[in-house]
Amino acid sequence: MIDPERLDLPSASSANRRARCIGSENLIRELRARDLLEPLPESPDAKWGTDIHAAWAGKELQLQAEAQATLEDIKRMETLVLADWSSGEPYSLLGREVRLWLRDGIMPVASGKYDVAYTQGTNRVLILDAKTLYSQLEPAAHNDQLRELVALLRFNYPLFEDFRVAILAPHATQPISIAYFDRFEAELALRLLRLSLFQSNDPNAPRTPGPWCKVCPAQLNCPELRALVPLPKETLAQRVERGDFTLPLGTEGSSFLHQIHTAKAVIKSLEEAYKEIVLKDPNALPGWALRNGKKIREISNTSAALQTWIDAHCNPNDFLASATVSITTLQARFGQATGFKGKRLTQKFNQLFATELTYKQYAPELVPLPLEPPQLP
Repeated sequence: MIDPERLDLPSASSANRRARCIGSENLIRELRARDLLEPLPESPDAKWGTDIHAAWAGKELQLQAEAQATLEDIKRMETLVLADWSSGEPYSLLGREVRLWLRDGIMPVASGKYDVAYTQGTNRVLILDAKTLYSQLEPAAHNDQLRELVALLRFNYPLFEDFRVAILAPHATQPISIAYFDRFEAELALRLLRLSLFQSNDPNAPRTPGPWCKVCPAQLNCPELRALVPLPKETLAQRVERGDFTLPLGTEGSSFLHQIHTAKAVIKSLEEAYKEIVLKDPNALPGWALRNGKKIREISNTSAALQTWIDAHCNPNDFLASATVSITTLQARFGQATGFKGKRLTQKFNQLFATELTYKQYAPELVPLPLEPPQLP
């Protein structure tokens, strides 16, 4: 078993991928049965988010300053949303980091874990889901994972009639996004979940590569995804330089650019997977070897280093001129010292250092626009 927590079954966390690549579940099952499915290595961003979630759930962890600031923002948002939802009436904590199961009879078929849930009376429930990264997010009303969590709550708590879901994302353009499901919408969500599971069992279900491949455990063995990787090869680049290849525009160009973004992300994953293989078996790839990473000098204790510099009768201003200040860390320390949080903290920090702050403008980058919800007649 690869994933004991989920019993190797579909989870709400994979709802986005499953909705857009319905055939991926069959490939995952096939690879698992052939003992070819390996868990993806945890990225630093994922580890960062996991630690923040664990601390939010009550685990004692020593977080870095930026992570601690993010956790405090999430807690503040939780308080705000909870106060607005409860309207001053009593409420109860349903649980933190709880996995809910969908079953056929006594057999589990899918699951989903919510971050935090509260109840009010016998028929109201609030689900909070924290997102810690700096990335574009779908609003709560269109979020596949939250919709499946509502479905699982509907299955496990049939008396609930009022479902509120909220995304808490301190680093997003819209930090708080809330959606409402009534009993009928929750029942529809449950039926859509069952339909998704049924369709994913179709051996002929198509596989569609896209951004969701970055978190798919089958990415290293997916034929459809491998077909995208050769796109940026040298011969194509040479054709572009010679003018023999005209970049498509319109909807065809948009699709082509999506494929390029997917291929870039997957190539990085493939390279990391090959590193793991060569680490275990240095002879697995003839002509390739692991070279030790670059070793660079760094000073971890700035205060001690400054004192050493002064003791050497050197000018402190020369030391400070050589140092680089982390704005994120400094602002987090400023918040700890003053008690300011969230937008108020950023505003006060910017006012304090108004004459010292400069802004570096990066080059524009291509990003996909969020999908517009369909217009009802």
